[in-house]
Amino acid sequence: MADVEVFIGDLSDRTFHYDGGGDWNHNFPKRISTFFPKGYDLFFSILDKIYCKKLEGKQTDWGSHTCPLYPHQLLELLEEYYQKDMNSEPVQELFQFIKQLDPDKQYGLVACEMS
Repeated sequence: MADVEVFIGDLSDRTFHYDGGGDWNHNFPKRISTFFPKGYDLFFSILDKIYCKKLEGKQTDWGSHTCPLYPHQLLELLEEYYQKDMNSEPVQELFQFIKQLDPDKQYGLVACEMS
């Protein structure tokens, strides 16, 4: 299996098409965050939540799923996932990054196979 990563993407990226029109060749929003800690496990957790309809999102590329979320929604989702790792430096840095995002703007939570 290819490497998988999770990151935050810019939904206003003009090369990204959430509602179609993409060519399934790297159709995911431009990455604006670091790759998330424990991304491999989180990748599959996000896909499970999408397919079980617990999280709004969809496949936007052959190996990528994107969920449009506001920063507070990102924090809620990640607090649940990282509850045992909340004091680790990488998780704290990620949360600080999210808290600096525009609270009135949606961002893409991207679960992506990297080639």
